[in-house]
Amino acid sequence: MPKLKMIANKGLLQIFFALLLVAIIMFVSNYLVYKNSITGIYNQVSENNKLVVKNMIRDFDDSFKDINDVIYSIQQLPYGAWSDDGTADLHGMYMTAKDMKTIASSTDFIEDVVVFHRGSDLAITLNGTIRLEELMPNRFGHPSYNLDYWKSLTRSKHPFRVLPSQWYTEKDGSAEKRRRLIPVLGSNHIYDSNILVFLNYDKLLRHVNQESMMKGTSLIVMDQDRNIILNTEENWDLVDMLYELNFNGSPEATLKRNDYVYNLFKSDFNGFIYINKAPYRFADLNAVGDANRQIMAVAIACALVLSMLLSFYLYRPVQNLRKLLGGRDDKGADYLNIRTGIVKIQEENESFKHQLDLFRLEMRRAAFLNALHESPVSRETELKMQRYFAEFYRERHFVLTLIRVRPKAGGDDSPSAPALDETAAFLQAELAERLEEAYVFPLAQGTFAATIALKRPSDREQAVKQLRGFLNKTMLEEWQSYFADAAVSRSYAAETANVRRAYVEAADAFAYRNVHADDAVVDVHSIRYTWKVYAPPDEIEKASHSLFIGNADESVRIAGGLLEQNMQRHVHVHQLATVARTVFYGLLKHVETSDMETKAVVALEMEFNRSVDAAAGYEDIRDALFRAIRVIAEAGKPGAKSKLDPTSIAQYIERNYMGNLHLDHMAEQLETTPKYFSNYFKKTFGVNFVEYLNKVRLAHAKELLKNTELSIAEIGEKTGYLNSSTFTSTFKKYYGISPSEYRKNKQLLP
Repeated sequence: MPKLKMIANKGLLQIFFALLLVAIIMFVSNYLVYKNSITGIYNQVSENNKLVVKNMIRDFDDSFKDINDVIYSIQQLPYGAWSDDGTADLHGMYMTAKDMKTIASSTDFIEDVVVFHRGSDLAITLNGTIRLEELMPNRFGHPSYNLDYWKSLTRSKHPFRVLPSQWYTEKDGSAEKRRRLIPVLGSNHIYDSNILVFLNYDKLLRHVNQESMMKGTSLIVMDQDRNIILNTEENWDLVDMLYELNFNGSPEATLKRNDYVYNLFKSDFNGFIYINKAPYRFADLNAVGDANRQIMAVAIACALVLSMLLSFYLYRPVQNLRKLLGGRDDKGADYLNIRTGIVKIQEENESFKHQLDLFRLEMRRAAFLNALHESPVSRETELKMQRYFAEFYRERHFVLTLIRVRPKAGGDDSPSAPALDETAAFLQAELAERLEEAYVFPLAQGTFAATIALKRPSDREQAVKQLRGFLNKTMLEEWQSYFADAAVSRSYAAETANVRRAYVEAADAFAYRNVHADDAVVDVHSIRYTWKVYAPPDEIEKASHSLFIGNADESVRIAGGLLEQNMQRHVHVHQLATVARTVFYGLLKHVETSDMETKAVVALEMEFNRSVDAAAGYEDIRDALFRAIRVIAEAGKPGAKSKLDPTSIAQYIERNYMGNLHLDHMAEQLETTPKYFSNYFKKTFGVNFVEYLNKVRLAHAKELLKNTELSIAEIGEKTGYLNSSTFTSTFKKYYGISPSEYRKNKQLLP
């Protein structure tokens, strides 16, 4: 009776019918599989195979685009390995080989790159420079595609061309190694150099995921002229099939011959033809159908038996589970408490997710900053970059840009620098809208680094254009009180070791931007390096002399002329800043004789250097120097106590002895009378002014007689004498011999 009561239990019947429903669903699904038969499965597999082949064709197109980009990047290298007549420049060849290795490293199926000039017997490869006569037979030996063939082919202008895959031999000592390679010859319509790229056949097939095709299928690739480039089945006879090949304006076609179906596809990129050979149907269909019916019958019987057994086995556990979920009786569970708990868990998950996002953001920034260290990137750093900065590796190339945001000069009410986090978030959002992949990292106050992902190196130009448009628009609309500029590195392969290189290159671009450039974006490719800096010491000394005698306007004019000369020479910003600092420190010596305190001098120096470092260009550097000159001039104005200072008088005579110095001039400079100055000078220095001036002049004349080949008249003029006779008589009066006799006996005389 208890067993019969249990069988009649409503809950037990619910479990049984639920399991029985599962069995019915299994039966229906098996029946549908059987009804559709293996032929239906084959049709589905065949359609999937078509999709796989289409994906492979896209991968082939991307691969050929990458090779085209590699050839284009090598052609754009600026080093000039050969002159127009084929004369080799060894330095240019070395630099070209070095950059070629970096360019080709991002494409793993490139076996080697050979660059040669039709007028030279030297070639550049990824391993260095070598003679063509040694390269072709030793590394790329082939009976037909030999050195004579390549020279004959490249002697005339030709377009981008992919040649058939062949077996090439490479000599390694006495042994030979065979490799299957696909040669790709770059266009030489514009450039005299020929670029030959050898692709590894096996690596290329792995790159396009050839193994994903349906088993028993083959693939052939032909160029637009129907020359076979690649064939995965050696004994595939295409003569009759090619005769019937006709796309009729459609990029796809299908042919059925014997037991095979041929799916033909035409590439939109380069017109290449891809043919996929697949079997028309599976073999042994009857045996497969019988096996399928047996499996279906056994599965249905097992499902019925298991439904009965499981319904008895699961009855009590299900009842206990319902009570644990909140139910107090058999009428049903209390789902209100369950729903409340689920909502609480969801809220906690959202909070945890937000905290996790902040943590990942900080870890991503830490991994990026760690990659900027000068030391080689450790394995730990590499793993952090891959874990917390996975976006960096999504594309094959990247450029790094440094963005600076600084307040515009405007007096005491100038705005402060914007907050780093807010500005970084703004830059991240704006750049993400304009560029496919861009990630911003705040560095120092007002400076941000952004990595911009590139599918191909040729996408760099568009990225720079978008960045320039963003900065110009933002400064007009959002940042009217700020000045923003950016520096962009070259494109690099997406590797952690290249982050530091790109950062240094972008930082150097700020220093080496031309002073006349008004572009908000400094492109490292547009920089034209120069070393024609103009900073003659005599001009700086003139500015110093003018400032010393109180003529600040003349000192400003001379200093401005120096900067203007450098502006016309298109020097770099850091060079112009160095010239300004040289002038500044040449003028700063005048504060020694002024009443300016040491603290004020230090403050002036620090303010000047800050202004020069933050200068956006020529005008900012010029204004900083002019302000400093005015401050020094104001501090150097002589007061009542310093008008007749012995040190100042001696320094003035030392700097101006070559001029027409006389008592009236000195008295005028010191704002006193000639008689008073004469009495003061003799009392202070022990000799009269004229005698002291002659001693200073003759001391310099002796040095010129000893160390130069200037004539007596020229030396007299340089030391302040009106003519050579006056100079000679004065020299003989003080030293007892003439200047010419002194020069003859300069080894014996003091």
